[in-house]
Amino acid sequence: MYYLCQNMKYSIHLLLIQYFAICLLANPVFAMETTGGRGTSESELHETGDKGITVNHARLKVMTFNIRWQGRSDGKYFDSGFANRKPLVLDVLTQFSADVIGLQEASIEQRAAIAPDLSGFGMFPLPTEAGDECILYRLSRFDLKDSGRVFLRRKPEKPGTNIGVRYLVWVYLHDRFSDKGFYVVNLHTDHRSSERGRQLDGVLIGEWIKNREFSDPVILTGDFNGTPERPRYLYLTGQMAYPGEDGNTVRMPMPMLDTFTVANPDALYPGTSNSRYRGKKNKTQIDYIFAPRGTTVIGSRIIYYHVNGSYPSDHFPLISEVELK
Repeated sequence: MYYLCQNMKYSIHLLLIQYFAICLLANPVFAMETTGGRGTSESELHETGDKGITVNHARLKVMTFNIRWQGRSDGKYFDSGFANRKPLVLDVLTQFSADVIGLQEASIEQRAAIAPDLSGFGMFPLPTEAGDECILYRLSRFDLKDSGRVFLRRKPEKPGTNIGVRYLVWVYLHDRFSDKGFYVVNLHTDHRSSERGRQLDGVLIGEWIKNREFSDPVILTGDFNGTPERPRYLYLTGQMAYPGEDGNTVRMPMPMLDTFTVANPDALYPGTSNSRYRGKKNKTQIDYIFAPRGTTVIGSRIIYYHVNGSYPSDHFPLISEVELK
């Protein structure tokens, strides 16, 4: 009888371990490699990728991805023209089950090239409309209620250049699963502006959020060309106030959470820059998914996807799973 009881205890213990292991692997954000390791091969991606929409209807999986301009070929590293990178970009967009995706450096030609393979997504702006930033949203889940484009600054800092002339694109979506509305804002801020110009970008983003038509939550995605210690990041996250356009001190009206940092506070390599396509993990964090304070962040990770050492972009995509309030 003693040995029977001991065996039963061992069996129950083993079953509990297996149960918790299965629960961990079932989480779609953490089922594949996070910020460590060698990257993911194409075959592994298809074997382990979560093919479905997030099970909990109140949750969203959000991705931000700078896919790099077409036509730029870094021949020293590999032929990085978009024709060669397109299959890799599409792998990322279709196999990681994001519900909403913010793309940067997505030219009209690039959007037209990838649109036929993204029939499950709506796209704003449309592939036929000018612009380099766009938002993808899953048609089986969301209804597009409104959309637009807002210039942060129309005049260049230096006459005769386009330095500082940037805009944001936004959509207002109705989630049929949760019966909730929310905004997605996507942008690519300038890396050549003065520090004051970058501060004003943050102020104008905050003003747009403050003046939006509905009070529903806002998700902010993009390539911000700035690390977390920079004033624009500190402003958006409510850690710093600075002068607005009229010189009066302003604060972010709806302070945001950096979802990756919330989910990975001790990450050694939070970098999303993939300089020279080397796939090297780094600390240069410039791409973000922001969500309002009070949002539950289920998980967030950097995607180091490659095929035989070829990467889809000079940025690593970032994906977060959140539950909006």
